[in-house]
Amino acid sequence: MRENIEKILNVAIKSCTLIAQNSTAYIYNCDDKYIVKVSEHSWLLSREAQMLDYLKTYSNLPVPNVIKKLENILITEFIKNNGQGKEDAELDAAVKLASLHRIREAQFGFATDTTIGIFNQPNTQNDSWVDFFKRERVLEFANRSFEEGKLPDDLYVRVIGFCDDFDKYLIEPKSPSLLHGDVWSGNVLIQDGIVTGFIDPAIYFGHHEMDLAFIMMFQTFDAPFFQKYGELYPIEDGFFEERADIYNLYPYLVHARAFGKNYLPYIEKTLDKYGY
Repeated sequence: MRENIEKILNVAIKSCTLIAQNSTAYIYNCDDKYIVKVSEHSWLLSREAQMLDYLKTYSNLPVPNVIKKLENILITEFIKNNGQGKEDAELDAAVKLASLHRIREAQFGFATDTTIGIFNQPNTQNDSWVDFFKRERVLEFANRSFEEGKLPDDLYVRVIGFCDDFDKYLIEPKSPSLLHGDVWSGNVLIQDGIVTGFIDPAIYFGHHEMDLAFIMMFQTFDAPFFQKYGELYPIEDGFFEERADIYNLYPYLVHARAFGKNYLPYIEKTLDKYGY
């Protein structure tokens, strides 16, 4: 790997260390200067590069610069990340995400499909947030999971029934907000109380509450984050008690499709809560 990166970048590299590995990619740290992601799934790397470039161009959210994208290699800049000072970083993250969510668009969705994890994330644009969330998020992944044998028949039928009634529980925002789309702790880089990078985005324009729901699901941040965020971008009544659980059907369906049955009880719990 070291020799390959030297040739690609035409620079001297002392070492490249494998720091992560999953079902689709190998990730290397080269000299604390470059992060190299290698994958047979070139389309995933292309989408990631496009999303990072979009955030870098149109927002102030700290994301790594894309240095080089080849057929099966994506090279981005290394970002310092000692993980120290999480309490201060929560407040910093609130400021940065509230700023991101103020970036608006005319419709929900995105000009192209993006990705979430290892999956295509469809973004057919829609004037209605509730309809977009139902069709492009929950129904899309429920249908795919069912077809792939990851979602049992009875649970699938219950999810479909719940989707028909989303307009009873969800609200339309004043306008679509730009979302990171996958704010869990592994995608947030912290250095001495500052969030230095938000990585592995799954961007689209949606309800800003979606990012907040992800944060609740993964316990990425705690109460100080929500208090600070609420001061900058008001959180409407009913989000914590009701809507967050509904929005998190989406990441639970994504995880059930990716990792299997261990995530099904979370889906069932939400359906039980609302009587479906």
